[in-house]
Amino acid sequence: MSSRSRSLRVITLAALVAALALPAQAQRRSTIELGALARYTLYDDSVGLDDAWGLGGRLGWFFADNWAIEGDGGITQAKTSVGAVDVNHTFVHVRLVRALGLGRRLALLVGGGWAYNSFSNGSSESENGVGGLAGLRLRLGKRLALRADATADYMLDPAISSADNLHLGVQAGVSLLLGEGPADKDKDGVLDDTDRCADTPAATPVDAGGCPDADRDGVADQGDRCRNTPTGVAVDAVGCSDADGDGVVDPQDQCAGTAAGMRVDATGCVLDGDKDGVPDAADRCPVTPAGAPVDASGCARDSDADGVDDPSDRCPGTVAGTPVDATGCPPPAVAAPIVLAGVSFLSGSAKLTLSSQGPLDRVVAALRERPDLRVVIEGHTDNVGSREANTRLSKARADAVGAYLVSKGIDARRLGTVGLGPDQPVASNDTAEGRAQNRRVQLRPQP
Repeated sequence: MSSRSRSLRVITLAALVAALALPAQAQRRSTIELGALARYTLYDDSVGLDDAWGLGGRLGWFFADNWAIEGDGGITQAKTSVGAVDVNHTFVHVRLVRALGLGRRLALLVGGGWAYNSFSNGSSESENGVGGLAGLRLRLGKRLALRADATADYMLDPAISSADNLHLGVQAGVSLLLGEGPADKDKDGVLDDTDRCADTPAATPVDAGGCPDADRDGVADQGDRCRNTPTGVAVDAVGCSDADGDGVVDPQDQCAGTAAGMRVDATGCVLDGDKDGVPDAADRCPVTPAGAPVDASGCARDSDADGVDDPSDRCPGTVAGTPVDATGCPPPAVAAPIVLAGVSFLSGSAKLTLSSQGPLDRVVAALRERPDLRVVIEGHTDNVGSREANTRLSKARADAVGAYLVSKGIDARRLGTVGLGPDQPVASNDTAEGRAQNRRVQLRPQP
């Protein structure tokens, strides 16, 4: 073997080893490379052939990102160094190739594998060996690329020479890259064409869109409101679970296991607006006063069944069937009215006479002795004249009495006035005496 061949062999092998150590990502899996090439072979001096050009083709398949199995082959017509006799040379290579990215379009290719040569000139001889390759591929577009390679084939059973020999070669051509699959740059298992988070850190769990999903619930962390959902638990669109289906997610649900159909508050507990222990859905009295004991329907208890609930019942032991007022007590006996004798008015008016002051002052004194007493001042008339006029007059006279009492210091809130006109006579209106009795002002004490 010549010194040139030995030097080239050492340089080629060193380049191959260095290239294989480089990190890169240049070609995606499933790509098929189909190419045509022109090759210039530099034969080992021992075979006695002049260097020559030839033509061939290439077929490769990337079975993984950056890794391919490829084969090339072709025919070269060489001449013998002595006599210039034509020799047909058929070459074939099958290699494992790695692609290493040097930029967006440029890739370094390194590989090695089986090399085969056949020489024929009337008779045929063949040889086998191992070969290496280093090359560059420049992409011109999505499918088309230019490629140039340097090869070194070390033949272990030479066909012409009795000694091992080394054939060198350079080849260049065009390639079509077909069926290229999408990449997975961040190695998360989601191809780049569907990866919404293309730079996910290594070993990070991701959802179907390639975005981080720490609890593996299928909802990306960036939109997951419940990032610690247990494995296998069904979640909603925001990554939260709601086991009892009450609309409150489990991490915020303070009453897990709520029965289906029950209305709940923001904590997931059954709504009970009046806090009486009966859910609103079953509460017939949803505004029961705080602290009031209730029955199963949520209504305040009515122990004596008088229609007034216990908290409002001032007479809780009323005998069944007894009529009661709003406080739950039997109404008091109606107090008899007190006629204000001596209280009179000018004829046809509501102006008090001077003689009325004495009787009214006695009323003031009585009311002062009974500060808890409330009264209604009733004005009455006879039936002479129209009813409407008499009613207005009776009301005016009651108001005049009330004004007098207030002027003497009686709280107006203790007094009420009403004009009843001729409607409640106490004597016959057919006589003068009877009509005089009917024209009166009286006080009716109130309970």
